[in-house]
Amino acid sequence: MNLVESVADAASYLEKHGVSSPRLNAESLLGYLIGLERLEIYTHYDRLLSAREADDYKALLKKRAGGCPLQYLTGEARFMGLAFEVRPGVFIPRPETEVIVSKLLEGLPPGSADILDLGTGCGNIAVGVAVSRPLVSVVAVDNDPLAGELCRRNAERHGVAARVEVLAGDLYEALSGMPSRLFDAIVSNPPYIPEFAREGLPVEVRDFEPAGAILGGPDGLDLVRRIIRDAPAYLKVGGLLLVEIDDGQVEEAMDLFGGEWEEVRYHEDLTGRARVVEAGLASRAVSRGWAQ
Repeated sequence: MNLVESVADAASYLEKHGVSSPRLNAESLLGYLIGLERLEIYTHYDRLLSAREADDYKALLKKRAGGCPLQYLTGEARFMGLAFEVRPGVFIPRPETEVIVSKLLEGLPPGSADILDLGTGCGNIAVGVAVSRPLVSVVAVDNDPLAGELCRRNAERHGVAARVEVLAGDLYEALSGMPSRLFDAIVSNPPYIPEFAREGLPVEVRDFEPAGAILGGPDGLDLVRRIIRDAPAYLKVGGLLLVEIDDGQVEEAMDLFGGEWEEVRYHEDLTGRARVVEAGLASRAVSRGWAQ
């Protein structure tokens, strides 16, 4: 079969197996396999697949039909118009997370700024911010070595490695070697899915993405509580904290901000769902030494 026929056949196969956007998936997998952009498949429509290519394509399609995320199969995810390397074991960036970057950029004053990104994953937030603001520096923290390595590689890929520092550790503990550093903003997309909701997740999330990057304890807010509680010790007065949450958690998450915070609010994503809670530090009620 030629390329167009192969895509049509593959899309039909994926559709029968319940894969959403089957043609896009079929095009993406074929383009990845033979080194073409999706649109180039149609400008090379009469190209024939070799027997080896056809077998490899079938293998990819079978994995996708079984639930393996497209991004793990191609090794790439898009975020803010940028391509990010991803690998199994590291959380895949979602388009809805772009709202946390856009609101951060809106809240930052012009010029230089120091940002802390907690739980950076493949570095999509850290790199996205650094690419958008050439005077901004980001400290990206993750406790997973693979995530840290991907963040470094993605920062290099987009020319911002000099302004994205990657540290290993559990949230703020990674900063123990820089006790006097305060940030203009802290951002985080932590795991926030409640444990009880795990079985209801799509198979490609539940069975393929790392549970530690998705599940946030009994009510989903275990890490959100820690991030908000300890943030004042690492923020400049007037600094911003932005944390991604689920729509159903917005009221409880906003209640976690104490009297040292001002302008506590939430932002919706493009689907109209509450996605990010934000607040500004009005005063530093705790010192670095008191953070637990």
